[in-house]
Amino acid sequence: MSYYSKLYNLVLLPTVVVASPIWLPVLLSKKKHRVNFWQRLGFLTKEQKRRLPDKPRIWFHAVSVGEFNLTLTLLNVLRPMLKDKYGFVVSVTTATGYEIAQKKLPPEDGLIYFPAEFYFSMEHVIKVVNPVAAVVMETEIWPNFIWGLAKRHVPILLANGRLSDNSFHGYGRIKLFVRDVLRNIDRCMMQTPGDARRLLRLGARAETVSCDGNIKFDSVAAYEPAPRDQALIEELGMPENFEILLGAALEKSGREDGMILDVFSLIRREHKELGLIMVPRHPERGEAMAEEVRKRGLIPRRRSLGEKFTDPKKEVFIVDTIGELKRFYTLSSIAYVGKSMFSPGGGQNMLEPVALGRPTLYGPHTRNFRGIADVLAQRGGSEIAQDAWQLKEKVCEILSDHKRAFDLVERGQAYIRTQQGVTARIADEIVNML
Repeated sequence: MSYYSKLYNLVLLPTVVVASPIWLPVLLSKKKHRVNFWQRLGFLTKEQKRRLPDKPRIWFHAVSVGEFNLTLTLLNVLRPMLKDKYGFVVSVTTATGYEIAQKKLPPEDGLIYFPAEFYFSMEHVIKVVNPVAAVVMETEIWPNFIWGLAKRHVPILLANGRLSDNSFHGYGRIKLFVRDVLRNIDRCMMQTPGDARRLLRLGARAETVSCDGNIKFDSVAAYEPAPRDQALIEELGMPENFEILLGAALEKSGREDGMILDVFSLIRREHKELGLIMVPRHPERGEAMAEEVRKRGLIPRRRSLGEKFTDPKKEVFIVDTIGELKRFYTLSSIAYVGKSMFSPGGGQNMLEPVALGRPTLYGPHTRNFRGIADVLAQRGGSEIAQDAWQLKEKVCEILSDHKRAFDLVERGQAYIRTQQGVTARIADEIVNML
């Protein structure tokens, strides 16, 4: 152990113990934390241990659904390159990410919760997984994880690396510790030049850092507008003649719920055959969203309850389920991607609706997609609405001008195609690292 790792753990454990009367009851009060509490402490279940591949293992760490989907894109490219010589173990942090990973990972891949940042938890799980290499998606700098792998001489690759201004300033307060961690990472493949510069300023070794682009471009197929999902239309009982405004990944504060409902009400004065589908970022917000719909004299219909969407003039459909957003994007005539209108925002993945051939708008607060959102709009592949009124005006204009809608889609898909190929470069680097 280095001096910094010893000092880090000497401070960490007593601090956590002293604060446990405060954080532990809050943590255990939420079901999503209770279900994985022991696993996060390092106690893997029998099923998790049984599922660990019986061959040299590569450990991929993703935080939640978004990072897991990028990991899946990478695994699909990497799998045939390694010709079944290695097994894959994927770790996630959130219960939602774990649920999606259970559905999408093939049975030959291992799946675990990422252990808590305690020395004993991390050491135990690293020993059980026993990886020959590790790939960290985006920028999850967990010191005990990195140090634990490095002391076993396990090569580490940071893939699709991203470092926001907020994270940079936060890490900067403990720069000596972060520098010691970063110098144990063998390759840092960052999304943008700005991300690479910030990582270098924190102390990463210059020869390990490169700017390679964003896997998100490879996770979508931008070839032609996708047809509406007819099976979904029939399942919902939705009339074919309605255009649909879809508000996706609306933020958990609920501010965007009311905004999109008010905007929809104004737009429908001009476009009477328009329906609204709302997708909360967190599915458990379905009932709160339904209450906002009722306040406006409309009828909420919820996907989680198996309800239909037969009368878009009176109803608003709420997709309070996991893993169905892509299907519902195909029903839309225009998409608003949320967590972007109000500060601090952060944004959500706007490439998916663009790739599916849907005119796409979002607000100005997209710092988590800084390397995508602004450039996509500058290239004419999407539009940024600065406030609710501008969102209403832009939606009305796009619905009224089919050429403008077509040009938005065409330019957006062309931009996506120019940015693809990142996954193959990362996969090549993993093979070289092995």
